[in-house]
Amino acid sequence: MESDEAKGKTKTAEQIIKEADSDSSDPAPRRVTRPNWRRIGIAIFIVALIALAVILILIFTKHVPVAKQEMLNITYKIESENGSLIDSGTRTFAVGKVASGIGLKTNKLDKEIEDMTVGEEKTIGLEAEDAYGKYDEGLVYYYNRTERINRTNEINRTDTITTDEFTEVFGEQPMKGKVYEIPGAPFKYKVTEVTETKVKISIEARVGNELSSGGFFPAKVIEVTDDKIVIKLIGNNSIVPTQNGNLEINFTDTEIIFMLSPEIGQEVQLGNNPRGKVTALNATHITVDANPALAGQKVKVKITLNNKFTEKVTGEAIKHIPGAPTLQVFIMSYCPYGVQAVKGVLPVWGKFQDKANIELRFVSYTMHGAKEEEENNRMICIREEQSSKLLPYLKCFVEAGDSSGCIKKAGVDESKLTSCMASRASQYMEEDKTLNKKYGVQGSPTFILDGKEASIYPRDPQSIATAICNAFTGSKPSVCSESFSTENPSPGFGWGSSSSSSGGSCG
Repeated sequence: MESDEAKGKTKTAEQIIKEADSDSSDPAPRRVTRPNWRRIGIAIFIVALIALAVILILIFTKHVPVAKQEMLNITYKIESENGSLIDSGTRTFAVGKVASGIGLKTNKLDKEIEDMTVGEEKTIGLEAEDAYGKYDEGLVYYYNRTERINRTNEINRTDTITTDEFTEVFGEQPMKGKVYEIPGAPFKYKVTEVTETKVKISIEARVGNELSSGGFFPAKVIEVTDDKIVIKLIGNNSIVPTQNGNLEINFTDTEIIFMLSPEIGQEVQLGNNPRGKVTALNATHITVDANPALAGQKVKVKITLNNKFTEKVTGEAIKHIPGAPTLQVFIMSYCPYGVQAVKGVLPVWGKFQDKANIELRFVSYTMHGAKEEEENNRMICIREEQSSKLLPYLKCFVEAGDSSGCIKKAGVDESKLTSCMASRASQYMEEDKTLNKKYGVQGSPTFILDGKEASIYPRDPQSIATAICNAFTGSKPSVCSESFSTENPSPGFGWGSSSSSSGGSCG
């Protein structure tokens, strides 16, 4: 695993496991030495050990004007210099989008096609830089296999906050000697001193108290003094299978040691590094080559132009409700926490379609390989050109990620969808990228409510509905008086539930 020692950072157990599983490369959390009273409802130890994130997802956009697009239907065959077949097929592309559509680096191929007539065949030779790119030594990187975290953590037992902060957290004025509780926190809190403006609070922990650390390792209080609380992670040696190989977890008296063991040749995505193939493994490091498999190779492309035609593209007009709250939810389509957010928002979305503006948006980068980029484009095209099909498609997709089955089940026009993904998805994505930059979106899921990032957790329908209803500036619609499920959906595909007390994210 990648070491952060040079940067003075300490990773959490949860972050190390998620990073090994390629679902997160979140910055390491700060070591917390005092309660964060403004962000209530989270246990101090959980704040110290678990990287929190937030958000949700969902759907809808705007009107797409009628446009005309020049299209080419071609049959192609890509071969290496020695004649080995690399790729072939018959597909429809927008003019100027053939090379990018079949994964080539430059538009030299498109320039060669410009003068072709229907029925013409041509063989085009491409240098490596025009095909899959030159081989780049800079894309070979080394990644530390091991990470260590301390089994014990100290936190301050007492904290002094303002009276206003106390009232915001506990909902009443402080009373000396009274013991208070915060829902979801593992400890109770006792008021020990009260002045006109300040309140001193003591955490009522006892040796032997056990706490959850987000579903990974339980923890136990091993020491309590007037000034501090010492908490220790407990657990057994184990091996956790991840998308990036087996993660070995070993306990010593003072540390937990994580070691990642991928297979040679396995594709991995480690931390913030690009996805690549493991080429070597030793006792301390993993060597990863992130060059495309065909980088450095010259190729021959055999093209037959079957047809040229003009396609009319008409988007569906989505009604924007003036003055109503706008919830924009940014996700990666294969991020398990993005999928979790979608499952939470789906029951709410249907109820609020004509009362609030809910938009599905996408994070400007991906973490789960080519399948995620393809699915993002698929959802974008349904959003922009077949918006009435988006909700039923998503309801199906979150069950098992079966895009082909869900296209049929939702009644999506496959021909129109294929054309959009080949020629227009990248244009639609530019608007999402602009919004990413505007709002500082850094992970999946991210909620933007009326132009500001909103923390919504747990990601259950009731929490989402409450956030939307609280954003209404005038009278609230009657749906705000309805009850929604308070069951927090599980991360990933399937309709399970989660009891985790922290919100994970990808990014």
